[in-house]
Amino acid sequence: MNHTNPPTTTLDRATVSDAQSQTDPQDGEQKDQKDSSQNIIRPEPGACGFYVQRKKRFCRMIVKPGAQYCGEHQPLPATEHELGMKPISQLRVPCPYDPKHTCFATKMERHLKICNSKPLAVLPDYMVPGVNSGDGRPLDEKQGKEKLTVSTVSDEKLINIIGMLMATYKKYVEGQIELEPLEHTVLEEELNKPEYGPSVLKHLIQNSSLLGQLDKSGLLENGNTFVEFGSGRGQLTYWLTKAVPDATTCQFILVDRASPRHKFDNRLKETEDMELVRLRVDIADLALGRVSPYITHQKENVVGISKHLCGAATDLSIRCLTQTLDEVESELGGLLIALCCHHRCDWSPYVGKEFLTEQGFTEEDFDLLSSITSWCTCGSGKPRKQIEEQLAEHEVDSPDQPLPPQLPQNIHPRDRYTRLQLDQATREEIGRQAKRVLDYGRLKYLEEVTNLDIKLKYYVDPFISLENALIVCSRPGTTG
Repeated sequence: MNHTNPPTTTLDRATVSDAQSQTDPQDGEQKDQKDSSQNIIRPEPGACGFYVQRKKRFCRMIVKPGAQYCGEHQPLPATEHELGMKPISQLRVPCPYDPKHTCFATKMERHLKICNSKPLAVLPDYMVPGVNSGDGRPLDEKQGKEKLTVSTVSDEKLINIIGMLMATYKKYVEGQIELEPLEHTVLEEELNKPEYGPSVLKHLIQNSSLLGQLDKSGLLENGNTFVEFGSGRGQLTYWLTKAVPDATTCQFILVDRASPRHKFDNRLKETEDMELVRLRVDIADLALGRVSPYITHQKENVVGISKHLCGAATDLSIRCLTQTLDEVESELGGLLIALCCHHRCDWSPYVGKEFLTEQGFTEEDFDLLSSITSWCTCGSGKPRKQIEEQLAEHEVDSPDQPLPPQLPQNIHPRDRYTRLQLDQATREEIGRQAKRVLDYGRLKYLEEVTNLDIKLKYYVDPFISLENALIVCSRPGTTG
């Protein structure tokens, strides 16, 4: 065995409970937040002046001399007058394939030939639109329907759903999930490098535990075909190639609909005799049994893996592994999926429908459950100082006074949560239970359609990541 239980001395904080880690900020965090509020953040010299809200920092692209923004963040002309004043050589326009990015108008023809968003002229055999979508309803039909969320549901309905949720959690899930953080020896040296900061270490700790779980479950075997869903830069597969006894006997397939930069699999190109391929495809459209020759001409066991597979992508991957291998001799040997982003789940591909409907939940209730899961990790969604400033600005004096539409409907203290006695700690616990109930539905589906042993575990301490749950499936008789 190459996995070990990590010693407590390697952790930066004392071990705390799941609930404590989500509700009690550490002293250092409070100090950092206080200090950061007094600092004025400016872009780095020579860098773009566009502030990336999602990353809470300025864009780091280098700008041309005298320019304020990089090409991607250069403001588009707002009027015809502005358009006429701008030299054609400096005009950037949205890409026809993907308006989320822009290109120079004079270089449009060249850009369209190499754009990463360019649709394929001929679909490969393994790309079957909607093959894993679930009930087969068109996407545009789903998009036209407004989902029930925490912000739109009535108080009565919200309380009823919380009651059903807590009853289901207590009956099926409570006390069934063990915390089992592991380590794998292949990452021991990497974890001890002093130059790594908390952000890098956080991902390494998670990868180490995931490899430990694969090892304990008997899934790190020679000859397996490993498929990483939502692979991103491929860091998990990179370490997986180091962890298997002989990587040249295995096949590694990385699946992602995007093409990120700085891929870890680029480091493996010089490795002789290693079979590794990256498929750029949406998981919803992937017929795994048609991937040639890696699946069609082989008989190896297929092992699906993923780290932080968001919302509906988890269900798409489970469907892909359990429903698209019927035409080939390869069989599902196991899977390990680290779960996250349950608020992005969708009823159509969700595999636990039967379990939820047996508990009395409807499709509308599912949308609300998905919305409730955000309570576990997002809190109110806005810094308290910003909320208090907005309250003061709009002079909300009466508890019965309707809030301005631009204010969040879950603000403290004169909001519905105070009236319903749902403080932040209570909401976080309810959100955590909602996540686990949705995961339990997935577990029941896998028990029904496979002959594998299925377990739901916490694979790292919650202060490493609040998204610390995984589903692992392995052959009966293994030690997982």
